[in-house]
Amino acid sequence: MNNIYDIGIIGIGVAGAFACYKIAKEYKDLKVVGFDIGRPPAKRRRQIEGYLGCLPNSDGKLYLNDINKVSELIGSKKTKLAHESFDKIINQIGNFKIVKDKPLSATTDKKLKKFGYDSYQNDYVQMYPKDIHLLSKYLSEDIRQSGNMKFNFDEEVQSVYKQKDIFTIVTSENNEFKCKKLIIAAGRSGWRWSKELYSNFGIIDNNDIARFGIRVECNTNIMKDFSKSNCTILKGNELEIGPLSWFGTVIPEDHIDLAISAFRSNENRWKSEKVSFSVIGNRLFPKKGFEQTDRIGKLTFVLSNDRIIKEKISLLTSGKSKISIIPEYDWLKETINDLSNIIPDISKAYFHVPTISPLPPKINIGNNLESEIDGMFIVGESAGISGILSAATMGLHVVNEITK
Repeated sequence: MNNIYDIGIIGIGVAGAFACYKIAKEYKDLKVVGFDIGRPPAKRRRQIEGYLGCLPNSDGKLYLNDINKVSELIGSKKTKLAHESFDKIINQIGNFKIVKDKPLSATTDKKLKKFGYDSYQNDYVQMYPKDIHLLSKYLSEDIRQSGNMKFNFDEEVQSVYKQKDIFTIVTSENNEFKCKKLIIAAGRSGWRWSKELYSNFGIIDNNDIARFGIRVECNTNIMKDFSKSNCTILKGNELEIGPLSWFGTVIPEDHIDLAISAFRSNENRWKSEKVSFSVIGNRLFPKKGFEQTDRIGKLTFVLSNDRIIKEKISLLTSGKSKISIIPEYDWLKETINDLSNIIPDISKAYFHVPTISPLPPKINIGNNLESEIDGMFIVGESAGISGILSAATMGLHVVNEITK
């Protein structure tokens, strides 16, 4: 049994790194092995792969509302404890205060409701690159000193299978590792990998929804009614707009074979007088939601000559946009016309694609974060829950569950 690890962690992004940190601090008797296709700490890295995942290249905003779905899954008490643990960690490197989101005016709120929209404010903690660098050093040093973890960075996990009570992980270097339990934390860059894993284990519960749309970018005067609010706007379960992101730049978030439009404002080089926000629709494609999301992302990436498209919204509504040849985008014409009721000059704005939500299909996960496969625990975006704060809190909490 000496060659069998107690826990294998696939993905050392945000969720995986915080899980490793908690094990290093509280469970030094456990034998742990971790895997990531990207680079280790303190090494030159690709954009969203490797240690701490997309955090170093994100806007550094940790939206408090992101953990609501974590709370729905594991319960409010457990979520609160994990969040408190996270706060203690980041306050070792700085004095982080919650930035209170500016509420909408009564007039704007009334207008939203008149046209069938709801909204919620997004309080957040703002991290800057220097903070993220310090956090990276802080976590990795304690993980290294624990001495009970082996890591395989720059190495892809090719397959995972289970025989009796033992998981076997096979890497791209043809190395095999046997583990009693697994934490799947493949994250944002591993959405396709997670889907293949769930398919192979036969645990996909629902694959009916594709989440895609556009990222709008405009001058701040067009959004004057929203007056620097970071709110998110919803229309039923079909449409999500936001968070509204101010004074930054739309940038490409690089995946293996496509770039997704994203937002940065936490460095001077990204500062602008623009505001941007995603307009994401939940579109029904029975049993093919993931495949349609992937297909639409790739199609729009090809149309943009392998980057991201920027066009006027007026081209989209007039049917003259590059993406007008893709019938799956037809719903956007009606959506933009409807949005003009609450954003009258939206036709003067620009939009960016590809804009998709890169998540694997839905699987059943218990309130202990365990999947239908005994001993396989799922966290972060691999669990279908977006957000950096969500990933961190799930990574911390899953260690409590897996060590019971």
